[in-house]
Amino acid sequence: MFQDITKRLSRNVRFNKIGRLVRRGIIPEGVEQAEIYEAIRHTHPAGVLELLGFLRVKVFRKRGYIWHCDDYGLVSCKKVTTAFANYLVASLITTNTAFANFRFHDMGDNSAAESNAGTALNNSRETRVAGNQQNNGAGVYQSIATITATAGYTVQEQGLFNVATGGTMMDRNLVPNAPVVINLDTVQFIYELSVSAEA
Repeated sequence: MFQDITKRLSRNVRFNKIGRLVRRGIIPEGVEQAEIYEAIRHTHPAGVLELLGFLRVKVFRKRGYIWHCDDYGLVSCKKVTTAFANYLVASLITTNTAFANFRFHDMGDNSAAESNAGTALNNSRETRVAGNQQNNGAGVYQSIATITATAGYTVQEQGLFNVATGGTMMDRNLVPNAPVVINLDTVQFIYELSVSAEA
């Protein structure tokens, strides 16, 4: 029995640390995304609807006849925009808005700091691509898109929008250890929005 109490206490301490880091926009090192989701649910503040965005990145490069995959893993968390929050509220009082439209991924090469006040990428480099959408577990929205580079540059930012041009940006993410791409390299973005109901 004492071991069970110690194990639960240790788990609670770990979950609290993970939850604090993620809510500050810091990716905990060596922690799988499933454990991050569990920690968020476990440490969810009472009386709060919480929206947290997560981005994973993979880059596929063809060199000669062989394709290589560089998996950058989880690169960003937390950065849902004020514009999306306002869109969410407006959608509750109008009948002509569609949440299913938030599937258009874009990438760019500007490293300016993330901000919840952002409304667009700072320097978009490609045409937006519609992602495949699915529910990735209870309360987790997922959109996956692959964008092909048309030139060489460093992919430093990603955004998720509700239309192919202009529109409302749900989230802008910086890509640390940003990959350098050349023409025809492809970048796969796996965006997830965790929505936790009031605890």
